[in-house]
Amino acid sequence: MECKTPNDWINIHFFSLSSIDGLRMNEFVEIGRRIKRALDGNISYRKAVLLLFIVLVILYYIGPSTVNRLLGRTPVQDLEAGALCVQTKLAKFSTLINQYNAHKTFQLEENKDEYGVELPPDWIHYVGNGYHGLSVSDDGLMHIKAKRTLSIAVNFKPLVHVYLEEGSEVSSGQVTDYTEGKVTTVQCHSWEESPENPVTVTSTVFAHRELHGVLVQEIKVYNPGEKAAQLSLEKLGIYQWDDATSKTKVIEHGEGGATYTIVTGQVSGDRNHVTGQLSGEKSRYLVSIVSKRMESNIEVAPRMTTSIRVLTGIVYEEITEESDLEVMKEQLEAKAINEVKKAVSMTFQVLVDLHTKSWQSLWSSGFGISWSYADGAINGNRINATIYYVLSQTQTLLHSDISNSKRSELLSYLSYTEGCYSGVRTLDAKNLWTDLDTQAKMLNVAHYWLLTLEKIGCHNLLRAGADGLVQAMLLSMAGLKFSNQHLELNVHPNELHRDLMVRRVNYGNGTHININIHVMEDNKAAIFVSLDKQNRDYYGCDAGCLDPPVKLGVQTVKFPVKLTDPLTAILYITADHEHMNDLKHAIHVKEVAEAPAHEQHVLELHRSGNRMGGLPLIFWLCMAALIVIFHLFLFKIVINEYCSGPDKYRISYTVRFGR
Repeated sequence: MECKTPNDWINIHFFSLSSIDGLRMNEFVEIGRRIKRALDGNISYRKAVLLLFIVLVILYYIGPSTVNRLLGRTPVQDLEAGALCVQTKLAKFSTLINQYNAHKTFQLEENKDEYGVELPPDWIHYVGNGYHGLSVSDDGLMHIKAKRTLSIAVNFKPLVHVYLEEGSEVSSGQVTDYTEGKVTTVQCHSWEESPENPVTVTSTVFAHRELHGVLVQEIKVYNPGEKAAQLSLEKLGIYQWDDATSKTKVIEHGEGGATYTIVTGQVSGDRNHVTGQLSGEKSRYLVSIVSKRMESNIEVAPRMTTSIRVLTGIVYEEITEESDLEVMKEQLEAKAINEVKKAVSMTFQVLVDLHTKSWQSLWSSGFGISWSYADGAINGNRINATIYYVLSQTQTLLHSDISNSKRSELLSYLSYTEGCYSGVRTLDAKNLWTDLDTQAKMLNVAHYWLLTLEKIGCHNLLRAGADGLVQAMLLSMAGLKFSNQHLELNVHPNELHRDLMVRRVNYGNGTHININIHVMEDNKAAIFVSLDKQNRDYYGCDAGCLDPPVKLGVQTVKFPVKLTDPLTAILYITADHEHMNDLKHAIHVKEVAEAPAHEQHVLELHRSGNRMGGLPLIFWLCMAALIVIFHLFLFKIVINEYCSGPDKYRISYTVRFGR
């Protein structure tokens, strides 16, 4: 092959065209000519550097996915039918998860992510109503209340598990919905008869919020195939509970008589339980559980759905020296049966709606904070999960069937908020935000939350049940405190480098206050306050209360964040105009000034995870390398021009073809 190009040209060699027919040879020749025209001529060093930069950016953004595919890491979209089935069924929870109102675990054969990379342990899937609780898993045991948390295990497994009799590969996923207090488990069984149409088993479990002694499980089995599916049902029930006794009883209800198993036995626990270990003074409880007996197998017709609803009743009472165990046993068994009868006396939809409405009323108040990428930062997903777990340890007393006098007493506790919350802001207390991946760790977190709120001024709110607990948690996270006829926000201005929101703080008389803190464009924080309704006059003032009180209403009112000497609260709210006028004479500040702007690197640390801005560190390293290379090229050009005259050196590209 004859070469007609100068020896110092850069040659781009293509594969030999001699083995290709004339038509394809002409096509490749034409493509080569186009590339030659594009590369022929002069390309300056600046253009070369710019081209290199563009290539690096493209590789940075498309490289990871390409590498994952080259290494055989298959995305979820390319997985087998069972895994795709689970993904499709869990898609309806995407909005909840994205809003941090739920969390999920998507398991294929192991706990791995969408590319097959092993993930760290996830948070547990748990249901509880303050009277009993359960970790929704194969090993989940019922738990009852100790002093503060549902920490005493009862050796009884109430959940029903469904298996495809003919053998199958199972893909599963779980979602805990905080807003409705439910755990949904989806299993897709891929079987040999119809591997492209897996049988779907969806199980929803919740500890009923209003019927405190009832645990509900609804199972829906869908068979999309052309052949009937045979499935087996398994419920272990008593698990290593040696002194438990059991008997059967037919309970009549709207659907006719159903056979239930009544299990009664003793359990023991520690009055000062913290970590799950028994120590110190132990207490004994007599527990009675009523659980529906299940058939051992079911058949689901082709393209049909079968529903199974399992109700479990549980009651318990502490054993004292005066207790007559035989009489107590009869009474508890009757109460447990009555709990189930109350549940079956209403339609299933009404039963579900009562539970859902109760949980949603608790979440009408809430706390939000902007996402932070700083190491160790507490974000919205962990905050909502922790609130859910702690609320699961406390009963909703106001939503129970109670007397009018008891309801009035609870409302008085909910209205008496004096002194709550007077400690260090719980958002900054690291031991309240530890791991939640096991039931023992979760109960430990819940215990410390309840202990902290009880001992630092919020004991009256806790007496009101879950409705008071959620208010106490909001006050403690935001740094709010009710003190002598007013509500004050005790946060140092330096800590307001993240946007946060407190929704519907109960002032004590039916009025709810919304407080938002935003970091503005000038890097200074500002406070925005509004009421959910205007049933009476409310007033607010900023730090020091030197300015006249500002009337609050449903329209948002803006307050600047001020720094005082000595340090005081940055916001005061009250319904007493005279009290607010008096505050400026009682606070005694020497100096009041608008709080300084936050430093940019502090804000960027939370917004992007590094002090240099939103782009990753590798981007800035590449930029620095490109700048250095560019200056080296520029230095070379200057030297060449100085030594060789005015001619500019260019890089020429010529395409060489073989014939």
